[in-house]
Amino acid sequence: MNILKIRLDAIEKKEYEKIFHDFSMSGTHIICTPNPEIITRAQKDRELFKILNHSSSLNITDGVGLIWAAKYLNTKPAFDKYISFFYFLAVWFLSIIFMPVYTRIGNRPIKARVSGSDFIWDLSEYASKNRLEIFFVGGEPTVAERCSLKLQTDLPDLRVVGVHSGSIKDTEEIVEAIKKSKADIVFVAYGAPKQEKWLAANLKHTGCRIGMGVGGSFDFVAGIKPRAPVWLQKLGFEWLFRLIIEPRRIARQMAIPKFMFLILIEKLKGAK
Repeated sequence: MNILKIRLDAIEKKEYEKIFHDFSMSGTHIICTPNPEIITRAQKDRELFKILNHSSSLNITDGVGLIWAAKYLNTKPAFDKYISFFYFLAVWFLSIIFMPVYTRIGNRPIKARVSGSDFIWDLSEYASKNRLEIFFVGGEPTVAERCSLKLQTDLPDLRVVGVHSGSIKDTEEIVEAIKKSKADIVFVAYGAPKQEKWLAANLKHTGCRIGMGVGGSFDFVAGIKPRAPVWLQKLGFEWLFRLIIEPRRIARQMAIPKFMFLILIEKLKGAK
């Protein structure tokens, strides 16, 4: 499906193994984790827009805002276009107020959120069972090492063949290190959109089959930053939890109301 012209793949957990198998057999595959912030940014960042729609093999639905948007955009019109205009406006307003309920009932084009912080575990588990080797790139000093250690502790058969905490300016050195390691999978933690652009430019040169931009997932896996309680994640308020523990994220979180407004405009255009 598409939200604001960005392709999304509404996959379910039962499909993961086949996807990972197909990706590991041939070609190079970028996995991206679009959320409302990234989709909003892609409206003006044409390079990111092209990567999400053309370079990425899989765009998982990372954010309850995407579940909300997909359902709202699928709202059927009322009796005529004039009534529909006000009807869509009312549904938009009420669906935001009651989002935890709205995103869990009725017809939902996207059934569930697929968190990048959970997906890194799923892909690592598949790698451990199928003897695929992983390389970690980015993150603050020692964070990638601690992340890889945690994954190997919980997944004893996981094969980590390299870790490099260098920045984008060290790309040539990083690519060479990955190539020498003969890794199958690379996790890149530069934050969006830097990590997506890095993968689009360099994944083929690394020799890896799969590259995934993981944002702040290294911090969560390593236990440096806490994730929201599961019940809060299910209600769709993990973003609020992160904002409370990281107040400096307020500037980034302003993309959420902008995203909601863009969704409203998109829907009202169809009511004319």
